[in-house]
Order: sequence, then C-alpha cells, then structure tokens
Amino acid sequence: MVSAREDLDERRLAGAVLSDQGEHLARCDGEAHVLQRIGAEKSLAESAHFDSRSGAVSDDSTALHESPLVHGTTISRRRSDSKCLIYVAFDISIDRTACIISTMGTLWTEVQLLEPDHQLSPSAHAARSTIARIIANGNVVSRREIIASTGLARSTIDGHLQVLLGAQLIVEAGTPGIPARGRPAQTFTINPDRGVVLVADISIDQVTIAITTLDKQMLGQRTIRVEVSRGPDEVVELMFQAFDDLLNDVGKNGAEPLAISVGIPGPVDSRRGIVVRPPLMPGWDGFEACRFMADRFNCDAVVDNAVNLKSLGEARSLSDDKLPLLLIDIGTGIGGGFVSESGLLLHGVDGSAGDIGHLRASGSSDVLCSCGNRGCLSAVGSVDAMAARLGEALGRQVSPRELIDQLSRGDATTVNIVREVASVIGVAIADLVNFCNPARVVIGGEVTRCTDDVLSQIRSVVYQQAQPLATRNLSIVHTELGDEAGLIGGMVSAIEQVLSPRGIQYHTRPAGSEMKPLGKP
Repeated sequence: MVSAREDLDERRLAGAVLSDQGEHLARCDGEAHVLQRIGAEKSLAESAHFDSRSGAVSDDSTALHESPLVHGTTISRRRSDSKCLIYVAFDISIDRTACIISTMGTLWTEVQLLEPDHQLSPSAHAARSTIARIIANGNVVSRREIIASTGLARSTIDGHLQVLLGAQLIVEAGTPGIPARGRPAQTFTINPDRGVVLVADISIDQVTIAITTLDKQMLGQRTIRVEVSRGPDEVVELMFQAFDDLLNDVGKNGAEPLAISVGIPGPVDSRRGIVVRPPLMPGWDGFEACRFMADRFNCDAVVDNAVNLKSLGEARSLSDDKLPLLLIDIGTGIGGGFVSESGLLLHGVDGSAGDIGHLRASGSSDVLCSCGNRGCLSAVGSVDAMAARLGEALGRQVSPRELIDQLSRGDATTVNIVREVASVIGVAIADLVNFCNPARVVIGGEVTRCTDDVLSQIRSVVYQQAQPLATRNLSIVHTELGDEAGLIGGMVSAIEQVLSPRGIQYHTRPAGSEMKPLGKP
C-alpha cells in the first residue's frame, strides 16, 4: 500500500519535456509535468512507465512497449562538478598526459551515465532508475545524498533502495571511515558482481568485443578478423563464439548477461532494430539485429550505428562546456554522429541522422558511390577513395593500408592528395558547423591519427568558410578515446538500458512475469 506521503512524493517527480536540442519543463493540467521527446513520440502526460528508446509509456505494469531498441538514453541535466548531486553528470576527469592504452581501465570506469532529472520522474520505476544512476555515477553514495538530490522522503527512498537491493543491482557499501555528526550515513554502490555487460563494435574487416561489469570495469577485450561481406549469419556466429570464449577466459562463464550493445557500420532502423541497406555490408539488408542478439543472450539488446556509439563515448568523457559534439569518422566510408548539449545522441525519426557520407561533395566529379549515387562525400573523401587517387597518380593499384604507410612516412605525393581530399571534407564540415553549431568537432579514423595533415587542413577550411559566430568557441580536435570510443559508447548505452525505467522494471519483475528482454519478440 502506498502512503499518502509517498504518493505525493511520486507526483512531485512527474514529467519533463525533451527535445533533441535540449530540455524544458511545462505544466500539464495544472498538476503534472509531461515527458515528451520532440519529433519522436507523443506527450507522456497521465502515464506511468517510460520506454527509454522511443519515449513511449504505458499504464500496464507487466509489460512496456517492447519494440527493438537502438539507444537507451533518457532525459538529463548535466553537471561539470563531479561531486555535485543536484545536477546530473556525464563529465569525467581523464589524465590528459597518460597514454590511452595504458589508462584504458580509467577511461572505461570514469565515463558517466545519463541521468533523468532528479526532481522529475514519472513513475516508481523511473524514480528507481534515477536513484540507480545517481549511485552508478557517484561510485559510493549515501542515503542522505540521495534524499538531498531527489527531494523524496526518507521512507520513500528506503522503499526504492530495498527494491534495488532485492534485485541485487546495488549493494550496501558500509559507512564512511570518518562519520559526520549524528547517525553514520549508510552508503550504496552499484553491484559489480551482478552479471556482465557485452559490447561489440563491428567494422568492415573486424569485430572487436569487450565484457564489462555494471560498474564500468572492463574485464576483457578481443578482436576477430572477419570481413562483413561474409554476411550476418557467419559474422554474428563468430562474434557469439568469441563472447563465449572471452567469458570463459575472464572467469564469467556462468554470469548472467544484463545487456548487449552492438555497433554496426551502416544505417540502422531505430524503431525496429533492423539494418537497412548498408552500402558497405552486402547481405545485411533487413537483418533483425536486435531480435537476433536478444534471442541469443536472453537479455536487452541495444543496436546502433557504430559512429553514433563512438560519438556517445567521446561525449561522455568530456565536460559539458565541450558539448554539443560532432564526430566525423573517416575510414572505408565517412560517418557522423551528433550529441546535443544535454548529452542526447541525435538519431532522427528513423535512426539515419548523422549519415553524412552521402552528402554531395563540393565540386565533386561523378564518382560512383557504393550507395548508387554519384559524387557522395564517401566516394570522394574515404580512405579507399584516397588510395584510388594515389593509385592513379602512381599508375598502379594502391591499397588503403599502403596509403596509410606512405602517409606515415611523409611521402610528398600521398600528403598532397590527402590534403586535397581533406579540404573537400572540410567544406562539408563547415556546412554542418553552420547548421548545428557544435562546441567541439572530433575527427576520427586511422588516417587522421597517423598524420596531422588531415586535421590541419580541415581546421583551415572550416575556420575560413563557416560563419564567425559558429566558430567563435569551436574546437576541432583528434579523438581522445581512439579505437576504444565505440566500445566505451556501447558500454554506456548498454548500462543505461539496464538502469533505465524499463530495465529496472524488467530486473525487478515479480516471479512468473511474462515481460521479455528488450528486442525479444
């Protein structure tokens, strides 16, 4: 039985209005706020449960909207002070002087999760989701801090904590060594032994997998060399086998998978979790990635475009004054991802937002693109396109690997061609900067890491051609997370799904419930 005080507390948590550009509050019927994702779903007033993919809610406590999920983010405010519990955090403090490889564990553990607004949760599941993410981001958090952050009564907080403790999503962490005046504060932390999180980053010629805990500890990582052109059945089966082997290697063979996140190098239908006509992945069109993953591991499946997950990983490792963030990845194709100033990954209505590789390149010829159109940015500016131009100049065939090697050695012909191509990419980025006004543009891809020529040429063009106001506070930089950006972004999206309102409902469901993992039919 819910007390009048607890009911009042829950009503005080109701609603929020969200857009991909930010978030704001609005009153509904003079009492409750509403939760809405602009351009994605209808108003969520008078609702009880929140679906973190689509923003949909349901009054049915036994099952929520269960269509496949592409991303698991929810509403948030951001903070720049990692000790502040009033504003939600994704910012981290990375040792800027350390090598990425040597500090891999630090990078993984210090990224933070998107939290709902502490004062605005529309249901008991959403309130528990807020509490769980506060604990996940704070490492060790006291009951007093949760009460101060949410404004809920101690009895209400105790009830929610008991549910989370019963589901073993959190554990008691004891009392501080030096107690404050009065009663010692009981503290809580995310349970590192509550199952595992599976992450996969699929690229054109390899699949990289990782296994993490719910508290963002990376347990193991492995790379499989396989061409995606071999088709989804063979590639995914090899990925499944690699996960089984890695689970055994890290001593987690019997651990429960809580969620799996997979990045795919092609367009993904964000409503259905289906790969849609990927130009570089023959045989993958129509592949039901979410359902496939959820069936295999019997857990929530989170599937997204690989560049989107790289963008998410980069954004969550930065302070909020470096957002919005636009990431451009230059590889076999060219992809983009955009994270708003409120930390939300832009997907668009069907998941195709950021697919910049098929913009018409400025001054381009009629080079045929793999998508069937001519003059696309990918057809002109990808590493394969650079290698083809170098081959024409040398009168022989040049592979992308040879192009990278020649560029690393500073070969004059190669450097000249790469600079010309970088200028074309810079024109496209200048247009994007004018349109979305990011605070930070991150340039990724192996071709950008082996030399500064690409970055310097892009900077020159963007600062020259974009509008002065759009570049006033703009930084154009290399990726800070390198090859691990996609894996870290995938880990964040998977953990956020586990701790989302729907994830909390699933993991606290009563015995005999027919609720299924997200993505499972």
